[in-house]
Amino acid sequence: MAEVIHLRIGDPLPKQGDFLVVTPVSRIRGFDYFIDPSPSLEPKIGQRVPPGGPGYASMATALKEAQALAERHDVPAIYVQDQTVLVRPFYPGGMKPT
Repeated sequence: MAEVIHLRIGDPLPKQGDFLVVTPVSRIRGFDYFIDPSPSLEPKIGQRVPPGGPGYASMATALKEAQALAERHDVPAIYVQDQTVLVRPFYPGGMKPT
């Protein structure tokens, strides 16, 4: 089982190695959660899980999926970004404000 490491504001991600990151993405009424692999894992996993569309509805679901991915790919660590560390807007239907 991969170690789950909760990042605080200002904590950087490692620069090297295999790891996964649970990333909260801001929505109008809450967050979607995505799993981002380290650069060394992108060829095996892809850039983001789930790709395109909405993410996981809860942190618990995202962590469960991240643990399954970590087990499949022998990943030792899963980093969880605090919701205040990275908040990116989500624009339904690809519409961006002007």
